Amino acid sequence: MQVRSSIFQAVFYIWGAVCCLIWVPFLYIPGVPRRWHAAFQTFWCRSVRFWMWLILGLTMEVRGRENISDTAVIYAMKHQSMLDTFIMHSILKDPTFIMKEELLNIPLYGRLCDKVGNIPIDREMGMASMKKMLVQSRKEIRDGRSVIIFPEGSRATPGEKHPYLPGIFGIYKYLKVPVVPVAVNTGLYWPRNGQMKKGVFVIEFLPPVEPGIQKDDFMGKIEEAIETASQKLLTV
Repeated sequence: MQVRSSIFQAVFYIWGAVCCLIWVPFLYIPGVPRRWHAAFQTFWCRSVRFWMWLILGLTMEVRGRENISDTAVIYAMKHQSMLDTFIMHSILKDPTFIMKEELLNIPLYGRLCDKVGNIPIDREMGMASMKKMLVQSRKEIRDGRSVIIFPEGSRATPGEKHPYLPGIFGIYKYLKVPVVPVAVNTGLYWPRNGQMKKGVFVIEFLPPVEPGIQKDDFMGKIEEAIETASQKLLTV
């Protein structure tokens, strides 16, 4: 499996570079519709799933599809793997991610993230960055795009939990739309360090938390839902 993992990692980065180079002209031509960039991003995500299946024998199972909303909502997602940063584009229709602003500095990839309308946040800017993020999130929701956020703010190894940051409550209170918790076990199959594995990783959508709940109750519900379900997925 070590050999297959190494082959996939090479293909992943080479294929990503090739795709970005093909798309470079569209990143700099004025007036290219945002939906074109979104369609390209979705294509790339699905192509990575193909390479995972072909090289590693790694596939995806989506659970709780009945909790995927037909309208724009917030998805609060457990973050264990690089997979989490793009796999949702192959499940949901044109979502937007709240992402660390420094990722926009990655050549080509950062420009694509900007073109598809992802929402950057600079933690060092404090409330100023938070307000900007809330305003942009509201615009995306009004345009019919769901917003994906990692409430812990950083990647955790399987079985590990970071403190849930208050930003998830801020966006929930401001946008007044349901929050759908999302549990994963992606870190078992695509860890930060170590070889990738053959198998079936799971993305599980949990029942939504409706608007209007006070902060302590909301934070407790979100954390319990995500952590309990993610922990169960580690034994799948």
